[in-house]
Amino acid sequence: MEIQTNGHLGYVKEGSDVITFQVGPKATAGEIDMEQFSNIPLPMVLNVDGYKVLIMGKKNTLPEETELVIGGNRILPELLDKRVRLLYGEGPHVYKEKKEGKKVTREWEGEATIEAWLNSWQEAGLSDSADEVALKYIIDYYYQENFFTRWRYRRSRRINGTLPVAGLEHIPIKKCRLASSKDINIFSDYYEDKDFNYVLVGNWLTGSEKKFLVYNRFDPSDPLAHESCVSIHKNPAFGKIYGQNKFYEGVKEWLVGMNKTPRFINSFLENALSAKVHVIIPNAWVESKRRMLQKYCDQNKELETDGKDLIKVNGIDVGTEFYEHTLTKFIAGEVKKLSKFLSGADNQGKLYSSLSFKTSDKVEERWQIEPIDLKYKEYISALTEYDKRGDEVVVSALGMDASISNISKDGVISKSGSDLYYNYIIYLNNLTIPEGICMQPFNQALRINFPNLYKAGYRIGLYRNIPSKQEEVAPNDRLDKQD
Repeated sequence: MEIQTNGHLGYVKEGSDVITFQVGPKATAGEIDMEQFSNIPLPMVLNVDGYKVLIMGKKNTLPEETELVIGGNRILPELLDKRVRLLYGEGPHVYKEKKEGKKVTREWEGEATIEAWLNSWQEAGLSDSADEVALKYIIDYYYQENFFTRWRYRRSRRINGTLPVAGLEHIPIKKCRLASSKDINIFSDYYEDKDFNYVLVGNWLTGSEKKFLVYNRFDPSDPLAHESCVSIHKNPAFGKIYGQNKFYEGVKEWLVGMNKTPRFINSFLENALSAKVHVIIPNAWVESKRRMLQKYCDQNKELETDGKDLIKVNGIDVGTEFYEHTLTKFIAGEVKKLSKFLSGADNQGKLYSSLSFKTSDKVEERWQIEPIDLKYKEYISALTEYDKRGDEVVVSALGMDASISNISKDGVISKSGSDLYYNYIIYLNNLTIPEGICMQPFNQALRINFPNLYKAGYRIGLYRNIPSKQEEVAPNDRLDKQD
């Protein structure tokens, strides 16, 4: 049996049976100990081995928090994975920019030397191919709107005729933090992005400060200044050094609530057959027991003087001095007795009696046992309605139409082909900024290795094949004609 008290309130749990109780006719919120939250700002920098490290989130655990909240949601991981697939398309490809009037177009014509370099990363000793690195950048971008790149240079990087950049590596965002060698006071000094000229890499949850790797931050104006460096790529956020996943920050509370819904329902169903009653214990009864225990304490003083055994009450050592916690133990024992009468399948039809009291105004005070109407249907319906609304909030915040996300009201999948086609085109046209950020290190490396080709308009982008409308396809080549 488990019994817990909090101020004048408490509960008893016997197996799956739960009984709540209170002492006195009223219990106000002021009598309940509640966790208090302070609005005092937390420090935004850590001192690590002489560096000022800019933290991520209030406790420097924002990447882990994002992973936990998003990963615990039933629809969001698949929706984010769909966004990743839509942006990645067929992966990194070489194209050439051309201007046609006021429009800039892409010609996916490729370029042999650039493509040979992209295909040589693993031969140069890197663990991942260019395709794998790009995919990891995109995943980090959609979870955090930041990602970090480690630049792998050749030792002969300053010799003419060689390709300085052997390749790029992805570093998990959990392991990276921007740092400064300056003595920055985050609350009083003026600081900006360029002041954080280092990146520290290590385990930020349990790591020792002596085990962090320190990298110079990549400098686009002098990219070959260091043998090794790390760059950060981000979607700029208002007033922040790091990028910010604005979608996550906007719907975080919804996600937390949605993630709790299955646990609430399962817990409710597990305990739905429990005896649900609330017991009100009169103050007069409590006062009478206080006086009783005080008398026993006085008697125990005499017994102690005579060298005799002290009196116990219901198995409780009351001692020679009265303490309030002794009364609390006594009340808990009485509630446990009551619980045994009211709980369990073998306790039907039993009788529990107690004394009633009258106040000076002749008002009767007695133990009251009140059943609790749990309103099963209303409770479950409220949770499911909250869940449906949460789905709508998440999908709308992602900017994915139901025809693309395959989620709409009541789980109905949009089947309109024209809706899907036009919404798909609109969605792809809005990927310019995400693609530019995720391909930024690729194109910076292209500029370093192939400056002439870069000036000629060659770039690395993410190729996405846009399907033709079915009415524009020859009848024999349409989807409904294929085996």
